[in-house]
Amino acid sequence: MKQIAASESRIELPRQIAQEPSIRKIIEITPTDEQILAPKARIVFASNAIQQPSYQTKRTSCHYLLQTLLCSISATQRHCWELEYSASGAPALASDGNHSLYISMARSGNWLAAGVSYHAKIGIDIECIKPRTNISERAEFLNWKVPVVDLKDFYAKWTLWEASAKCVRGSVFMKNNPGFNKLCRIDTRDRIGRCEHWSGLHDCLDEQAFYAVVLQSENNTDLNHKILCPGKTETWSVSNTHYSAKALQG
Repeated sequence: MKQIAASESRIELPRQIAQEPSIRKIIEITPTDEQILAPKARIVFASNAIQQPSYQTKRTSCHYLLQTLLCSISATQRHCWELEYSASGAPALASDGNHSLYISMARSGNWLAAGVSYHAKIGIDIECIKPRTNISERAEFLNWKVPVVDLKDFYAKWTLWEASAKCVRGSVFMKNNPGFNKLCRIDTRDRIGRCEHWSGLHDCLDEQAFYAVVLQSENNTDLNHKILCPGKTETWSVSNTHYSAKALQG
């Protein structure tokens, strides 16, 4: 993960940008039993219209996407959110008044993602496929205990690895990654897989891009996921209060 300079340790999310990213997919994660106070999350995937955007463009677009997502689920409909970055570069909401909200962001190539979860740590990763010749060596270096079949299998596992590391605000090169070790042995392809306090989901955004979402909660609760339609108003229950989410435009 990129080291953030001290001067960048706290920033305000942009209210608008010159060219908004196009929302491509929205995932909502809810408990199987709606009577249980359990982690819920909403994740938005988008793409930049600009070909080969700069690092700063991707970073700003990602922050704007998070701002849009936060405002869509916030009871107060605040339009000014701030982020704090840890020394490792992990983001968190700064003085948001609700310490039960967790966030994660990811970007790769033209793809962007932002996610918010309630009462659960969250990690998101996106990876666009690039040719690699050292996948077995990298898996061995990271002490993976599972086989890697081919390049696509490597990226499916790598996104789960990095999302797990982000979930615990750790380094992508951490040698002991408990979320990955538990989730990579169960089926999380296009479904929520759970092992103890860890829940995970991974799939393809297109033929050349993979993503993974990992949650860590205090409750051993089964979760479902569904795909939401951009532009449609949905309700998300937070702390037993139902907020009508504003439409997220695609």
